[in-house]
This record gives sequence, C-alpha cells and structure tokens, in this order.
Amino acid sequence: YVSAERVRDHFLDHKPVGVLGNQGACVIAKSYEMKAYGVATGEPIWDAVRKCPNGLYIKRDFRWYEVISREMLAVVREFSPLVEYYSIDEFFLTVDADPQPFAREIQQAILQRVGVPVTIGVARTKTLAKLVSDLAKPFGALALIGREAEEKLLAERPVSDITGIADRSAMKLGRYGIRTCLDFARAQPAQIRKVLTVVGERLHYELNGEQCIRLLTSRPPHKNISRGGSIGKVSDDPNVIWAWVVRNVERLIEALEFH
Repeated sequence: YVSAERVRDHFLDHKPVGVLGNQGACVIAKSYEMKAYGVATGEPIWDAVRKCPNGLYIKRDFRWYEVISREMLAVVREFSPLVEYYSIDEFFLTVDADPQPFAREIQQAILQRVGVPVTIGVARTKTLAKLVSDLAKPFGALALIGREAEEKLLAERPVSDITGIADRSAMKLGRYGIRTCLDFARAQPAQIRKVLTVVGERLHYELNGEQCIRLLTSRPPHKNISRGGSIGKVSDDPNVIWAWVVRNVERLIEALEFH
C-alpha cells in the first residue's frame, strides 16, 4: 500500500509512511523507514504517532491499490501463460525459463512500468515459493533450486512461517517436536493430518516439492464480505456505538456494490 501511494506522490519516497485503516484507527501498512521506529502493522494510530511523531500517515485508498494491482497483473501475464491473482499484492505464476534471470527480469519490468518494487520467490510449489519470497524481502529476487537448498531454508525457518500455520497450530505441532519447517517436511503425513487435518497434509507435501495446491487462473468469488473496525477510545455511549455500527453497515453496502 505504501508503494502504491508513492507511485502517485514521490514526496513520500524514503520517508516514514504509514497507511491507516478504514477509520484511521490503526496502521495497516508501513514503510521500512517507519518500521525502523518500531511501528507494527495493526498498531493503534496513537501509539504509532508516539513512536514515530514525524511519520506521514495516510488513509487507505483500496480503489487506487486495485488500479496498481491490475497494472502489475498485466505485466506478469506477459511473462507467464498461467497466473493466479492471489491477493491485491500477491500473484503466483508458472516459470518456463531459467529461474534466477527470470525472477530479476520480471521484477525490473514491474518496477520500470508500474513503479512498484516487488519481491520475487521461485520454487517448485506455491508453499515453498511463499517461503522464498519472504526470505528475499525487501526487493529481492531469489530462486530456490535443488533439494539441498530447500532443506537448508526449511531448517532455518520456524514452522509458523508456513502460510496457513498460525501460532495456535504451531503450538500443537510443537507438542510433537515439530518446530521448524524441516521438522514439518520430515514428519509422517498421517501425523500431520491428525494434528492439522488434510489442509496441513497438503502443506507437508508442498514443502517436499509435490504440487498439491493448484494454481487458480481465475479469481474465485468472495465467500463472505465483512466490514468492521475500532471505534477508537472505549465508550459506553449508545449514540457513539450506534454511529459506528451505522458507518460499518454503510461500508459493507459499498463493498457489496463494488463486488
């Protein structure tokens, strides 16, 4: 979101920038310059301002981010016949060329034509690619080639780094001595399935280079749409609470109309 804001306003370049949520109550994205001050994603604005008083705080503009996202998608589709629009700032695609030069080429194409710095991770499966891209941040382009390189990466990452495994699931796995991604990959599939159901078992196979999570070339429709947000300071005033409820209903209607 910060990168998208910088595309249309270069005054924000190299400055601590925070993008605020729907009611401006919390930071939903921040630049690396702001991160250096200790501001975390999801942090209330009043805490963020205390940590970074010279920061520039901007209200989110999801319509603009969608425009930038579509421009990025158009570039990516020139490089691959199969592309998945995973989220507004994430894509998956197939690679039919030498992985490392390919990663650099597509990264530079997006930077030059859209103006957004992106991180590229290339691996045998979507789950591995996500781990690689997280390792390559910020603005890296990294291809993970060979099982030896994969296991080295997996041994260095906690199991909670796997997309789809939150802290609670990581705690469950920890009871069985599964603490790193490599522990997870080397565990018995039946054990993973017992702890995390078939969803976790798919992740296990993905970490071992077997493609179990297919690439979706068309965006699936939303299963649900919700809107909410902090009302700021705690209040027991019925009028204040009702006003926030009404505002969120309005935002929900806007989202339904948009989709």
